[in-house]
Amino acid sequence: MYKQDHTTNRLIHSLSPYLLQHAYNPVDWYEWGEEAFEKAKTENKLMLVSIGYSACHWCHVMAHECFEDEKTAAIMNEHFVCIKIDREELPDVDQVYMDACQLINGSGGWPLNAFALPDKRPIHALTYQPRGPWQKILLSISELWKNNPAVAMEYADKLSKSIEQISMPPELMTERMEDHISEAVLETFVQRYDPVYGGPNRAPKFPMPNNYRYLLQYGQSKNDSKARNMALHTLKQMALGGIYDAVGGGFSRYSVDEKWFAPHFEKMLYDNAQLISLYSYAYALTKKDMYKKTAVDTIQFCWDELYSHDDLYYSAYDADSEGVEGLYYTYTYEELEQVLGQDTTLFCQYFQCTRAGNWEHGRNILFALDTLDDAAIQLDMDKVVLETSMADCLQKLKAYRSKRIKPGLDDKHICSWNNLMLKALAESAMWLQDKAYAESAAKLADTILNTFYADGKLKRIAKSGTVKINAFLEDYATLADGLISLYQAGFDETHLLRARDICQEVIDIFYRADKGFFEFNASGTLIAPKFDISDDVISSGNSIIAHNLWRLSWYFDKGEWREIALRMLESMAPQMRSNGPWYSHWAALQLMKELGTEQVIVSAAEPQRAHLPLNTYYPVANAIFGFAGETTDIPLFKGKEFKGKALVYVCRDFVCNEPAPFNPET
Repeated sequence: MYKQDHTTNRLIHSLSPYLLQHAYNPVDWYEWGEEAFEKAKTENKLMLVSIGYSACHWCHVMAHECFEDEKTAAIMNEHFVCIKIDREELPDVDQVYMDACQLINGSGGWPLNAFALPDKRPIHALTYQPRGPWQKILLSISELWKNNPAVAMEYADKLSKSIEQISMPPELMTERMEDHISEAVLETFVQRYDPVYGGPNRAPKFPMPNNYRYLLQYGQSKNDSKARNMALHTLKQMALGGIYDAVGGGFSRYSVDEKWFAPHFEKMLYDNAQLISLYSYAYALTKKDMYKKTAVDTIQFCWDELYSHDDLYYSAYDADSEGVEGLYYTYTYEELEQVLGQDTTLFCQYFQCTRAGNWEHGRNILFALDTLDDAAIQLDMDKVVLETSMADCLQKLKAYRSKRIKPGLDDKHICSWNNLMLKALAESAMWLQDKAYAESAAKLADTILNTFYADGKLKRIAKSGTVKINAFLEDYATLADGLISLYQAGFDETHLLRARDICQEVIDIFYRADKGFFEFNASGTLIAPKFDISDDVISSGNSIIAHNLWRLSWYFDKGEWREIALRMLESMAPQMRSNGPWYSHWAALQLMKELGTEQVIVSAAEPQRAHLPLNTYYPVANAIFGFAGETTDIPLFKGKEFKGKALVYVCRDFVCNEPAPFNPET
């Protein structure tokens, strides 16, 4: 928190750690709400909507340069109604003004600063600005509103119409599309791939878990080495890179360069949860220890650093500590010598550290030379000796680093991000065969359901015993998805039944039958309806719910749900064909449809033992899994109940092969 000598503003009463960072600004900040809107209308002022998040480095820079400056604040207070928004709390509002920024500038980012009429329609938007240019922009826009309000209104009309156009989902297809487009989708990945460092052939580079999961699924199901190798090479390079914290586990949000070397050092729950799933999946397919270790160490990071006494997970760690980006995670050569002693030379060879520093201000980012197997060859030494030495050095550095001041923690709980962690733990339980992960996932599911549901509605934010903000499509969709994964990890039917009920809630609240898609925000308070369809770092709410409806339609014999998912999927075909990496979760459902959805059902006495041998099936991209005990409430399992002889059924489109004997001991 950045304190000044003057008194606090009204943000001091917020639950958001990001808004609290601005509670001591001289800016007369309002939260997004009727109080601010009414003031803008009454005083006929433009609204200045400033959006960011607590772990955002450039948000902090602009706060220091502009929002903590008395002169700048005076200009803002005189001419505008100033509103601060935590984008993680209100992603729907953020997206509207981000659309405006991208339409105007061709790019976006945070901090996002939008100027809007009292009716919320934007007239201008831009990202980070230093103090001098920012003051000029403030005065220029205030002059426009004072002297030429009609021009500002015209800007708002044009911009709002453009935002509404790009907010709409694609037109529903009137004809069935061809079945096989996956090969064309894959080609869009190939065209954008960096064969040297993995990932996209550009910088900065963001981990995109849905991209690499899709490539692994495609490679496994189609026996395509190109797709498989693109994904595995990327996962290897990310785990070796500076974007991965070799000392404490976990990944930073993105790398500023093409090598995965220098990250912006913020660590987000949503990245790490999805990367746990991805690396666990890679291990299930390859049995290579590097992928397992990366997943296990990232889980441990989440348990050590993000797990709260509320049995939920915090949101993020800041990039900065003591006002310096990356200070907590980087080392001078002298520090390494002090901590590691005679092992310094070998350590610096392996992690490519130098006396002058391989990064800024004489500091070193740990950037592994290669996998331990390959590095041992390059360094002409025994692999076990190298592995033991590096593990010992990293433990010493972890102890040393623990005495540093940690980066700031965003200690709010976000429903959808906790749901991603639920899925990560459930899938790790399946693919790494660790009972502790299954137990942790089950406990987390109970906590999510008991915490975020209030007065019969799912909420998005929880903190200090308070829940607030009605959940968005993303929150509901990821919760159902996590519960389906938890069901497949242990075969407790209550989880599958709850996922079904949540999907019915989603249809009741968010589905727009005239569009054939689900609206992101059900409140209708935005200037344009938002339909979340493209798969960013987190897959879109619509693609996640389409997956949920498709899978649950087989369990519960709901053809109408399958038809909704199919119509959505068919309408997304042009986007998948032209830009697969931004629609990769849709592409994964398309792959499942093309291959045909298999149902693998075990009829046995004990689900805890039955799920273990099924691990050999789990990496299959086009299968769902189930357990039929002596009784069942799941329509798909009717007629397959256990009657004293353990069997496994493999079905497709409700047509089953002859059941085969099932031995849980093999």
